[in-house]
Amino acid sequence: MFTFHHGFWTYFFTRRHPAVWQFVIGSMLPDYVYFIVLGLMVVQGHIGLGEIPGLTPAVFLSYLPFYPWAVQIDLIGHSVVVWGMAFGLSLLPSLRKAQPLVIGWGLHLFIDGITHAAYSNFFLYPLSMLTVQSPVSYWEPEYFGREFRTVNGALVTLAVLYLAYQWWKNKYRR
Repeated sequence: MFTFHHGFWTYFFTRRHPAVWQFVIGSMLPDYVYFIVLGLMVVQGHIGLGEIPGLTPAVFLSYLPFYPWAVQIDLIGHSVVVWGMAFGLSLLPSLRKAQPLVIGWGLHLFIDGITHAAYSNFFLYPLSMLTVQSPVSYWEPEYFGREFRTVNGALVTLAVLYLAYQWWKNKYRR
């Protein structure tokens, strides 16, 4: 799933929770490294600003070997092992306030697990390079990428309309 969709759906389902923004930030956490890489790609002249909207995940991923440090950060950020240690630490009283962020991160890993096919994550890193390939991909056509984008896009549209209606209703109720 695209990074902003992780954030949107997490916002939609946690919007009434006082720590909503921690959940949202955590749900996008493993992918923040990609924004840094994207910025470096522009600064270093690999791509132009105008090319960003049309940049497919496959083309973007083909640039990652130029940024081996980003690959390491990606592996760590998408590891259930690393996440599990962070979750365990968030159970400590002194780190309890970080729990929504860590839970959001876990939601990201779960959603990636069910929406990544050929480019699935190494979820047991650094213990293993095992990966589980989902039958569905959020972008690969051979793994129902078009269908997933259509359904997700329709649901995002409905959710945005619902949020707009709720905002409008609450604004004019007073």
